[in-house]
Amino acid sequence: MKMSHSALNISKNRINSADESLATRILLQSGLLYRYSAGIYGKHNLLVLAQEKINNVVRNVLGKYGCVEVSLPLLQPKQIWEQSGRWSDYCNSGQMFTSSMKNGDYCMAPTAEEAMLTFVRNNLRTYKNLPVNLFQIGTKFRNELRSRGGLLRSKEFLMMDAYSFHESEDDLRREYINMKQAYNEIFMKLGLTVLPVAALNGDMGGKVSEEFMCISESGEDTILVNDEGTIGINSEVLEMPNASEYLLEYGIHDVSDLHEERCIELGHIFQLGQLYSEAMGGYFKTKDNIDVPYYMGCYGIGLSRVLAAILEENNDESGLVWPKTVSPYRVHIVAHSSKVETATELYNEMLARGIPAIFDDRLDVSLGSKIKDAKLLGTPYMVIIGLKEHENSKYELESRADGEKGFYSFSEIVELMSEST
Repeated sequence: MKMSHSALNISKNRINSADESLATRILLQSGLLYRYSAGIYGKHNLLVLAQEKINNVVRNVLGKYGCVEVSLPLLQPKQIWEQSGRWSDYCNSGQMFTSSMKNGDYCMAPTAEEAMLTFVRNNLRTYKNLPVNLFQIGTKFRNELRSRGGLLRSKEFLMMDAYSFHESEDDLRREYINMKQAYNEIFMKLGLTVLPVAALNGDMGGKVSEEFMCISESGEDTILVNDEGTIGINSEVLEMPNASEYLLEYGIHDVSDLHEERCIELGHIFQLGQLYSEAMGGYFKTKDNIDVPYYMGCYGIGLSRVLAAILEENNDESGLVWPKTVSPYRVHIVAHSSKVETATELYNEMLARGIPAIFDDRLDVSLGSKIKDAKLLGTPYMVIIGLKEHENSKYELESRADGEKGFYSFSEIVELMSEST
């Protein structure tokens, strides 16, 4: 990507959002994020590319664990929500965006239990068709009344939601554990440390659920954690009438042994049981030819929130510090205006070798400002081509994460960037 074609004008952006986190302020200042109104954002190319890398990590891991990807409609008819009994609940809470048309009433999907069960119930007619676990990656809509924190809490967001169907409660429990392992692998690959914590099922229903929490000062949730950081609960669990019994299932005997931590909720898994299948007629025939409702599991990850959490954990006073695993570009080339032709040769060689690169080819911007902007955008490596060449035509290569610098020839730089992961 050439900066002259990027639609970014970083120096012109002035952000006064003291109530936002540093990462969100950086995104708004850089122009990578544009706020249309509270909770509604546009994302620049860098965020789009990084999001797709995150999505692909999720796809690859879920495929390894036996999940199959599908795509369901964002616009959903009222009738399937009435079948589950959740239409009035969601409308009364003010969470759901709805539309009344001449040909019926619709909602913009806040979740997809109803849509998924409707999608599969004509195909999963016998125990021979079970178990299955289907997932999708797509946009969801919720009218968040406390929209803040940029992508951490928005009204339109990207989500992975998976739904499993089983012939027995034991099989549902097995898949629940399987998905818990998948989640741990996903977050490990993304470089995020998360803790599964006991949680309420809330609007989803069912009996058992766990949230995957990333401890962060930018988070809006509060959890109670043991000193070892291995066991935790959502503080809301303490409000349950059977809280003590629930806590014992997670090996928690004394809440006073736990301390509070702020965190970001990144995922949630549920054992829904037969709640939705009974309400919506999702039945299969057993080996004994008896009609029985599916046992159902539900598993979600807020993918745009994962992107936000990664950036919350990877920034400094100069800007973003993209982890290599999800960085949209590998190297950012900055050059003095008199060296644009030389820099163009390097950029073209990067493209020819398939190395994702940003090239600051702007002629009306000083080298110092280009370096400052490059640090703000946070690409893992920066090549600086100044007025003077160093000995043997070597140029400076700087690591964004630790500031380590070295001097290399163009061919050496290209090789280093080819090997970098």
